[in-house]
Amino acid sequence: MSSSTRPARVMVAVAAALLLAYVLVWLSVSNFDIGRSDFTAFYVGGTLLRGGHGAQLYNEAVQLPLHTALIAPDTEGNLPFVNSPVAAALVAPVTMLDLHLAYRIWGAMELGLLILAVVIAVRSAPWPERCPRIWKLAAGMAALSSMGTWTVLAQAQWTPIVALGLALAYRDWRRGNDARGAAVLVMTAATAKPHLALGLVAFMLGWRNRRVIVGALGGALAFGVASLLLVGPAGIAGFFGIVASSTTRWDLRTMLSVVGLAGTYLGNGAAARITAAVASVAACAVAYWLGSRVRRDRRRLDVALAGATVLSLLAAPHAYPHDLALLAPVLAWSVALAVHRFGVRLPSARRGRPLIIVVGLWTVINVAALVDFSDRAAFPPGQMTALTLIAAAAVAWVASDTVRDGETTVGSLAHGLRRRRVAAHL
Repeated sequence: MSSSTRPARVMVAVAAALLLAYVLVWLSVSNFDIGRSDFTAFYVGGTLLRGGHGAQLYNEAVQLPLHTALIAPDTEGNLPFVNSPVAAALVAPVTMLDLHLAYRIWGAMELGLLILAVVIAVRSAPWPERCPRIWKLAAGMAALSSMGTWTVLAQAQWTPIVALGLALAYRDWRRGNDARGAAVLVMTAATAKPHLALGLVAFMLGWRNRRVIVGALGGALAFGVASLLLVGPAGIAGFFGIVASSTTRWDLRTMLSVVGLAGTYLGNGAAARITAAVASVAACAVAYWLGSRVRRDRRRLDVALAGATVLSLLAAPHAYPHDLALLAPVLAWSVALAVHRFGVRLPSARRGRPLIIVVGLWTVINVAALVDFSDRAAFPPGQMTALTLIAAAAVAWVASDTVRDGETTVGSLAHGLRRRRVAAHL
């Protein structure tokens, strides 16, 4: 075994074990737990749209009888469908199957989309020349072995669609296809989870790239027209109404964004919601600033986009462990950038520091998410995942300021951290 690839082989082995465990747990999910999963809401939404009830798609009085019959004899309360009309159209075909088979097929499809997103990110990342393939495999496997993948499978959730849009946008932006990348990102995010893209929208605005703005507007227009055709004005009004009311349904401290931090210390009242809103705006402002850095120097795209994605999660008014899947393509290209620091040689403690930082942050984020998921963020200091995401955003902030002539971006991450520490002592 080459010493220069030993860390990659360890990453592959650990990630493979975790992925196998996730799949085995998913295969053992009982019919009762399927009835308690988020997928039941998607199934109801797809059923209503397929039955021609687009205008009533977001009417909970119409949803409730379907949900009740779907999970009988369980008597769990209605889990409302709050996704977009386009999302309902996507899930509608599998609603011709029974719930349990549809759940398995949809979960497998979402996992496939997440794998595709990671593959695109790995293939688009700036790897050093003659880089051993094991490093690319390690980046992809590590990206897939997160809490996000596990909970996406368990809930058959939508986040991989947004991750795929992010990966496609990253690929297009690296190739100079700015408008297409923005359009794809906006359409996929709007379809699945628009609230996860607030920071990414701020990033694009901060970039102030005319083609990016035009592409984003075009994607939003296409999505809006498709939604209107599917459910009409009444359905659109219902969508905005149910989204607005859904923000008050859940325990704030269980969310992994800044909302979770506010809920941890302030409860579920008005003070927590106001604090969370202010913090979300602040996260978007930092994402905007990262976009402005790309405008000044496009070589900063990789790190700045990674930071903006983390900030997008932090700014989200509604985010749970399955939404960590959005970071999978980010981890894939971040490993490539870190490997670029030492190329194909054995990474010394100094030269390998960027890789240690990237993989270390990824590990800490997922361990914190596991703890928060297990105890509903009750373990002090409460919502720990949000704190780790803030740390990751801070690292991206520093890294985006360390581009030097002849370097790609994050290759000088360790140098930038040292420079900041020296400056603090002056």
